[in-house]
Amino acid sequence: MGHDLGGRSGPVPRVVQPPGSLRVPAQPVDPASLGSRRGSGQLRRSQRRLLRLLVVAAGLAVVVWTVHSLDPKRVWTAAAGADPFWLAVSAIPIALRFAIWGVKWTNMLARHETVPLGLVTRFIAAGSFVNLTTPTAKLAGGVVRALLLNKHRGWRMSVAYGWAFADQVTNLLGHVLLFGIGSLAFSLHPAAGAWKPALASVGVLTLLGLALGVWIRRPVWAWIQRPALADKLGRFVPERFVGKEGFTPDLLRRIFGPLFDDGASWKAFVPDVLLGALAFMTLPVANAMVLRSLGVDAPLLVITVVVILGYLAGNLLGPWGGIGVTEAALAALGAQFGVPAEAAAAGALLHRAVFYAVVLSCGGGSLWVERRALTNMGPTSGP
Repeated sequence: MGHDLGGRSGPVPRVVQPPGSLRVPAQPVDPASLGSRRGSGQLRRSQRRLLRLLVVAAGLAVVVWTVHSLDPKRVWTAAAGADPFWLAVSAIPIALRFAIWGVKWTNMLARHETVPLGLVTRFIAAGSFVNLTTPTAKLAGGVVRALLLNKHRGWRMSVAYGWAFADQVTNLLGHVLLFGIGSLAFSLHPAAGAWKPALASVGVLTLLGLALGVWIRRPVWAWIQRPALADKLGRFVPERFVGKEGFTPDLLRRIFGPLFDDGASWKAFVPDVLLGALAFMTLPVANAMVLRSLGVDAPLLVITVVVILGYLAGNLLGPWGGIGVTEAALAALGAQFGVPAEAAAAGALLHRAVFYAVVLSCGGGSLWVERRALTNMGPTSGP
């Protein structure tokens, strides 16, 4: 149940260092250097905001150009002719994604302390809403989930964020696993055509890279705990997680320990990744239902590869939930792999519209419930 650092407020137990390990002494915080860091940080944040706006604008421009090049009337006709039944049913897998994701994160959090499934699922939905409405490329959702854990369960912010970070990384690894398997399987499908060699190579390399990453996770954890590297990592830790004592080895352990230490065993790590893949698989299923509403029966393997690539592009390149970038990628890739161009464009827009509707409604409701609860709660523990 418990963690060696404790999740609730109160004195932190002394951490016993294993033999041969190095301790990084806590460095005093220089007010002048802290002010300089904040000033340069504000400049970088302004530049990142501008870059995110440009990425969104570019993605939306590609969507508009794609629709215009296909004739907007043809795309609109395809979208307007969608079967309302299949379009409505496509919302079910997206909602189911929250349930699977909730089971996954609940199991992860149980390594530290048991948290009710309903509460965890609500935290996830609230974080997803924030991800979709703020230009933070998935970071804000993790912070919101950490804050909710901090408020409801009394976990230290750094510990709570560490578990949110571990969940995000294992989700990403689940996406990568699904992409590797999908690419390899699709390379055997006749629809792959001239892409067969490339898809087979990418699938094999992806799975080998994932296996290598999983295998070396413990050596990586030992490596990043080295004093020199630990000090560099401290520069990227949000200031809200750093107390008056500055960046310390204990803080490094609280943030990265849930991923590299608590969840490093095969019995813990493999189910985390598999559940992450299963949760993401609901999106290709939802997209297949949307295409079915348009009268297109594309192979699920094709749709899976297209959706994974489209969402990865949106998550990595686009803020605000990948708006613009994801739609452009789904439309372009769908047409590239055999889906009629008009149906690919209309399907991308309809699928994302359903996705936004589900996330904004479920996430918005969850955030409203939590917002009302948080206003009635007292102060919490420190970073």
